[in-house]
Amino acid sequence: MPAVQKSDERKFWKSLCRVFNNLIDETKQGSGLLNGVSQKVRKFLHTDEMSEYLNRVISKMVHTERVKSARSWREAASKGTNGAKINGLIRNEMKGKVGKRVQELIDENAKYIKTLPEEWAVYASNHAAKLAMQGKRPEEVEVELRKIIPEHCQKNLKTIARTECAKANAAITQARAEMCGIKCYIWRCVKDERSRKSHILMDGVLVFYDDPPSPEALAGEKSYGKYHAGNTFNCRCYQEPVVDPMFLPDVIRVYEDGRIYTTTKSNLLHKHGKIA
Repeated sequence: MPAVQKSDERKFWKSLCRVFNNLIDETKQGSGLLNGVSQKVRKFLHTDEMSEYLNRVISKMVHTERVKSARSWREAASKGTNGAKINGLIRNEMKGKVGKRVQELIDENAKYIKTLPEEWAVYASNHAAKLAMQGKRPEEVEVELRKIIPEHCQKNLKTIARTECAKANAAITQARAEMCGIKCYIWRCVKDERSRKSHILMDGVLVFYDDPPSPEALAGEKSYGKYHAGNTFNCRCYQEPVVDPMFLPDVIRVYEDGRIYTTTKSNLLHKHGKIA
């Protein structure tokens, strides 16, 4: 429900860096060719020991987001008429849809993170080809790669940490909303100098879970497809589920059927009936 905290992103990033220290350190020290190091780490990632460690790292991140967002849900619910119902559902959520989604998130993250050495190897090969076309000798190419690959790996892991924390928060929020019978949320954007124009446009807009928008298309930009707040790369937006319609403003912007329009709360509830 609240935005993911930077401290949580940083903890997850540092944990991911520890997973790949072998690759990053060996690349810096020049012990072996990059492809050989990549193959060794790829093999290591598929051992039982590393799989268990990686699952612990991801599980900790996902459960941190679940617990922190649950507190915000309880606070919001306590102010409305659905407080008792929502609190009861949250207490038992790990036995139902939310628990299932948590395990799916852990599995999806682990599967994706194990593919990173392949992605880095492709990046290295493409960069090496560019350097060769510039007339660099093989030994010069290798020296250059040993400088840039560790930086690329760490930067890549930082982006992944930010993206996956936000996606975990968003997925748990949506699963919890569906469990509680909540049909929509308010899109919230942090609105700073790093925010995308398309996401600033979505700030404060009511979105239905069964009708995700394409923020870029709405802003007249190249579309990255349809998605909910927090569900795309480097996105720091978050969902504020409508736990009680009584807290909605009298006039509100709504996304529906590919457009954003302004309506009144009474018209919205008349059109859609019970939304929470």
